[in-house]
Amino acid sequence: MVDDTTTTVVRCLDCGFEAATESDDWETATHPSLGSLLQCPDCGSTDTTSR
Repeated sequence: MVDDTTTTVVRCLDCGFEAATESDDWETATHPSLGSLLQCPDCGSTDTTSR
């Protein structure tokens, strides 16, 4: 059974910034072929991973 209260945390692989996926802390960047990407507000990287 899936727990609906589970929050996905996204981490920037460049600087280590972490925040929930739904958080307003993350910025977005648009890539022509990939679409919308999460962008780190601290360093500007789009190299992220979720856990």
